[in-house]
Amino acid sequence: MGAAIAILSKQDENVTPKAVKMLNILRHRGAEAYGLSDGEKIIIAKSLEEMEINSAGMKSNVVLGCNFKQTLPGDAPQLMEISDLKVLFEGRTFPPSEKSEVSDLIKKSVGDSWKAARNLINMLNGSFIFIILKKGGKLIVGRDPVGAVPLYLGEDEDVYALASERKALWSIGIEEDRIKSFPPGNLAKIYVGDVRLVPVKTIERRIMGSFEEKDVINRLHDLLLNSIRRRTADVKGVSIAFSGGLDSSIIAALAKKIKIEALLICVGLEGSKELEYAEKMAESIGLPFRAEVYALDRVERDLRKVLWLIESADALRASIGIPISWTAEVSSKIGYRILLSGQGSDEIFAGYHKYLRDYGKLGGKIEGILYRDALSLCETSLEQDEKVCSFHNVEVRFPYADYDLMSFALSLPAKLKIESETDPLRKRILRKLAEDIGLPPEAYLKPKKAIQYGTGVSKALRKLGKKMGLDARGLINQLFKEVKQVG
Repeated sequence: MGAAIAILSKQDENVTPKAVKMLNILRHRGAEAYGLSDGEKIIIAKSLEEMEINSAGMKSNVVLGCNFKQTLPGDAPQLMEISDLKVLFEGRTFPPSEKSEVSDLIKKSVGDSWKAARNLINMLNGSFIFIILKKGGKLIVGRDPVGAVPLYLGEDEDVYALASERKALWSIGIEEDRIKSFPPGNLAKIYVGDVRLVPVKTIERRIMGSFEEKDVINRLHDLLLNSIRRRTADVKGVSIAFSGGLDSSIIAALAKKIKIEALLICVGLEGSKELEYAEKMAESIGLPFRAEVYALDRVERDLRKVLWLIESADALRASIGIPISWTAEVSSKIGYRILLSGQGSDEIFAGYHKYLRDYGKLGGKIEGILYRDALSLCETSLEQDEKVCSFHNVEVRFPYADYDLMSFALSLPAKLKIESETDPLRKRILRKLAEDIGLPPEAYLKPKKAIQYGTGVSKALRKLGKKMGLDARGLINQLFKEVKQVG
């Protein structure tokens, strides 16, 4: 794991110095090794200083690069030479594949790199991005259909550029309004003068015929269980971001069912009642539990760092990012490098309160809204969580953000998720799954409480803003301007 970058000059100029600068900006994502390729050769270095020396003679109008971080023992830098191509593969397949699988899929289509790239998206199950550099200066870029591994595409008058985080693109002068998240399930062909994006594989939504509710519950159970099993097949133990709520409790119960060594981690500010509730739920499930309690000054201390990581002046995202950062930090300190998160459940099972308004306006026909929100899940939450966790050398995996599970859940009629426009619980079919697997009633009858409220962080941000004569939004805007300039 680590970081990916690529840069292509529109003016046929040497972009190697800019590539090295981008790797430097992303060193927090990996500093154990660095890789660069100009399409002719690959340079691997143990430090940026060594990379600058070794790449001094590399003068190219296109460069592909990576930072490497060893999260698991078998990890190795994924900048590879396959036939006449230079290929960077960043991410995981679920379950873990043989190291040669990516290479084999590409070799099966020797001479047709576009077909090879399509095969990677269509045939691999996982969270990944890849960039292929062809001789002659063409880039082919792809991303899995869900998009948990971040990748951003930007351009200005001089270059096209790609990077794992926006700040690498900012560092070479690309303005925010010319940067976008690379769309999941898409391929791009990038060469001097043009970028062509083509959808290859996106989340499906089918119209369901007649069905029995019990069959739906069984199917959801199997899909989620398989998703967890695939995402834990390469590790002995994982941590779980745990609130005691519906989503994390189901993940914990199913993880225990398949005998995964799991630690439940709950974080919150002093006075948070959710910590006590989460501990009781952990006891009911029967998994070890770790709670961390923070004071208000910790929010103030960590806010700037989190804003730098999430790359957004959004108060809501900041209030979510802080407890995620705390959870990842705890997980890393006690030696758990893989963290399971319940993100994605609310979008596919209609968990947010906002869906009630849509339900009332549209007479219950909110399937299209859920589908739209699921397609943008990478931008609204997954990318942010990955960037925050990566900073702490923790790899976050999302069992609910699984292609097969999402496609099935989004094909279900809304009436299985929301009973009426005043439904206080929502996610009805998921709650029935929780009951079916034996979770206590508190898990499936307790209304949703968002992480920013349950941990007390949202309230803490309002207090901090008040100290400075600002509301939470004003505070975040001011601090983000500061960290963006420094970063």
